[in-house]
Amino acid sequence: MDNRDYDEFSMLLDAAYDLIGSGANKTISSQAKALFFKALGQYSIEQFRMGLNGHCIDKQRGRFTPKPADIIEQIEGATGGDGRPSDDEAWAIALTSQDEADTVVWTNETAEAFGICQPVMATGDKVGARMAFKDAYNRLVAASRIARRPAQWSASLGWDMTKREAVLAKAVTSGLLPAPMATALLPNPVIGMTITDCPQGLKRLKAEMARMNALRDEELAMHERSKQAAKEAEAERKRELAEQASRLSA
Repeated sequence: MDNRDYDEFSMLLDAAYDLIGSGANKTISSQAKALFFKALGQYSIEQFRMGLNGHCIDKQRGRFTPKPADIIEQIEGATGGDGRPSDDEAWAIALTSQDEADTVVWTNETAEAFGICQPVMATGDKVGARMAFKDAYNRLVAASRIARRPAQWSASLGWDMTKREAVLAKAVTSGLLPAPMATALLPNPVIGMTITDCPQGLKRLKAEMARMNALRDEELAMHERSKQAAKEAEAERKRELAEQASRLSA
């Protein structure tokens, strides 16, 4: 969270104290609230909202006004073990997708967040792009976790077949992709099974392939939209500079 989130944070915390507290614990001082906010600074406002809600409905701890440790426990308890990478790990994964030869296996949130940061990336501001990615990624992950959606991994296919084979084989070994899906994405099945070995049969493999192709087409379309947005932003910046120069020379 940052300073932009403080008003919402304050409102939610006040509501929780009003709901749970009694007597002297009915409110929280501004100083204590500021410390509370700082203690949870590493989490997004969506994660705080989820953690506070979890505390309020907890049969045991929900009888007492929340402390930062209570919210952190709720957040970590809700997010632990769902298989999603951290924002730094997701950023490292996303960067590999810039080489069109490479196949990348990533979560839906990683792919979407990387698309969101593309206009910034197109300007050459890698630091700004990373910040935009992490903000978007954490927001998307928090929303998925609140909705109790499990991590969904997919492959963005590169043109290098040798690299594709290695990446998909590793994804299957790591449990990120089912073998039938990975097999369908290879020109020659090599991950320990053939199409006829698939217990779900050819129909399911074709459906998986169609779904993956649709995701790839969507990613390409998103990339094109991002490039167009960056071009338009650059054109607008040049126009403004030209207008400023014109006014100065008048």
